[in-house]
This record gives sequence, structure tokens and C-alpha cells, in this order.
Amino acid sequence: MGNWLTSFVSETWSILLEMAPYLILGFFLAGLLSVIFKQEWVERWLGKQSLGAVVKASIFGVPLPLCSCGVIPVTTSLYQRGASKGATTSFLTSTPQTGVDSILATTALIGPAFAGIRVLVALVSGIITGLLVDLFEPSRTKPETPLICRPQSSEAKKESALIKIIRSGFYTLPQDIGKSLALGIVLAGLLSAVLPENLGEPYLRNPWLTYLAVTLIAIPLYVCSTGSIPIAFALMASGVSPGATLVFLIAGPATNVATVTTLLKILGRRTIAIYLVSIIALSWVGGWFVDAFGSGWFAGVDLHHHTMATLSPIHLISGIALIIMVVWAGASPYLKKSPSPNRLNQDSLFMIKVEGMTCSHCANSVEKALKELSEVSAARADATRNLAWIEGTPINAEAVEQAITKAGFEFKGLV
Repeated sequence: MGNWLTSFVSETWSILLEMAPYLILGFFLAGLLSVIFKQEWVERWLGKQSLGAVVKASIFGVPLPLCSCGVIPVTTSLYQRGASKGATTSFLTSTPQTGVDSILATTALIGPAFAGIRVLVALVSGIITGLLVDLFEPSRTKPETPLICRPQSSEAKKESALIKIIRSGFYTLPQDIGKSLALGIVLAGLLSAVLPENLGEPYLRNPWLTYLAVTLIAIPLYVCSTGSIPIAFALMASGVSPGATLVFLIAGPATNVATVTTLLKILGRRTIAIYLVSIIALSWVGGWFVDAFGSGWFAGVDLHHHTMATLSPIHLISGIALIIMVVWAGASPYLKKSPSPNRLNQDSLFMIKVEGMTCSHCANSVEKALKELSEVSAARADATRNLAWIEGTPINAEAVEQAITKAGFEFKGLV
């Protein structure tokens, strides 16, 4: 028992340290992307029904640091502002599979060749899925009428680009993916400690059976694209083929149950069916291609963790900084003394129950939708409590419900 526990702690710690420098760099680049690529710009560039829109949607989705839950409000907004179902689905397919932080973390643990293949599969699967949706789904006769956005507040305008990068990259993103990342690292340490190194040998003669087994595991076991990497590393170290590992990395983040059920009522059954079938089929094809032709690409990949003697001080410092960052980002919403949002007039304050918010992107989308209502002068949303607050009079509950529903969430009434 003691040997197993020691091995588990050692494997978990070494995985954390190996990923930490790349994750911190990825968080910074993710924050930079959030400032450079405005959501409004992306919506405008993808608002046409064309092959170019599908390709651009997939290209934009690859580096964006949005997990499966974070991509829901952005995808909903794209579609409501006139993007075709093909472009919307293309973005929905490629975005949760990767991200700049995920790409760097994949490079750290499994190598640049695997990271490049993962990016290529995400890009190609997004394009193919989007084209299939445009082919089999009828064209939209006219786009949804977009809501008129209010101008940014003077407070938001005063915030410097550097502060936005730091807040988005080192607070918002760790808050959104911190739990999945921690779960992935712990599961990877557990798998590395208990799985035999020849686990994959019985299945090598039938790779399709392996792909099926990995898919059935990946779909209900949701971790984000970054959090799935240490688990994939542990699977490869136990003898699971690189192709099956690739299937796990594609099918897991891209087929989140919450994403599918939420977007089902927005995009429709046929689009979601095409999306799911395409993701699974393309992941299997990509896995087979890697196993059949890419055996030499991973010859130099070290599937054994480094010891503390071989890890540099940068890894140790980065690991400690990563732990502090994730713990602070995850705990800070619960440390607030009052659930009421700041700067709202209590005399005209209304509290709303909103289901479906799972991250800061969701909360921001709810806030944006509520602020666009003419009778609302201010709004705040809290994903950790599934609550939103609005200031204004008179409040039209039907209009509030419509705004929240259009944003992709469920209105549960005024509290």
C-alpha cells in the first residue's frame, strides 16, 4: 500500500512539474489572444454562408482557449448573429479540441509531433464537419436579428491591455479549467501508478476495438483539452497506441454531454447528429492513420517521467506558481463576503436563477445579454452560484427570460 501511494504522489508531482512551464506560457498567450481577437470581430468575420467562412471558423477555433462549456455561449452568439450552421459547427468542432495552452502542454508531455497532429486533426475535422452540415442542412433564409449592444462602460475602457491579459490568462482561464486540469493530473498520476506498461498489447491486433473502447470512456469522462493531456500521456506510457490516444484527446473534449444537450435546441437534431458522427468517425480515421503510418514519429518521445534530480528549478518554480494560481482562481469566488454584485442599487435590484452557467465565459454571456435589455441599467452574473443580478425598473420577466434563453442558458425565474 505504501509503495503504491508513494508512486502515485511521485507520478502526480512529476507530471505537474513537467507541464507547469508550458501551461504558464500558454496562459499568457491565451490572455494575449483574448485581447487581440475580440469576440465581436470573430462573429463579424464568420457571419457569411460560404466555404471560406467554414475554413476561417475552424482556423479561428484551433488556438482559442475555450473549453467545451466556454464554447457554448460563443457558438450560440455566432449563430444568432447570422453565421451559417456550417461555420458555427466548424467553430464548435475545432475549438474545444485544442487551444494555445493545450498545444504547448501536449508538446511538453507527448512531443511536438503529436501536438502538430492534434492541431491538424482539429483543423481538418472542423472544416469537414462544417461542410457536411452545410451540405445536409437547409440554408437559413435570414439570420437571427442581433441585439443592439450597449457601448462599453468607461470603467472597462480605462483598463489597460496588460491588465486584461493578466486577468484573462492568469485568473479567468485557470478559474475555468482549473478543476478539469487538476482532475486530469491526479487521474494521470493514478493511472501511471496502477496501470501495467503492457496494457495496450492485447488490443494491438484489433485497433478498431481499442478506438471503440477509448471513445466509450472519453465521452462520459469529461475533462478539458488541457486536462486530458496528462491522462493521454499515462495511457501511452501503459502501451495504448498513439492512435487510440489521439481518439481520446479528440472525442473527450469535443463530445461533452453538457455541450451537446445545450446546443441541441439551438442548432437542431440533424446538425448535432452530424457533429457527433463526424467527430467520432474522423477521430477514428485520424487514429488509424497515426497507428498505420506514424510509428516512427514518436520514437524519440520519453514516456517516463523525469526525477527531481533531472528537472530544472524553472519546473519547480513554475509548478508552485501554477498551484497557487489555480487554487486562488478557484477559491476566490467563494471567499466573497456578499453574493450581491458591487455597484448595484439595492432598491431596484432583482436576483435571477440561471441554469447552465459553468464558467466565466458563461457568466459574461449572461451579463452581456441582460445589459442589452433597454430596461436594465446594470447586471452581474455568478456561475458558481447560478445566479444573476439586474438593476432597473420596470423589469419584464418575459424579456429577461428571452434574453437568457437566446444566450444559451435556462431562465429559472426571479428569486
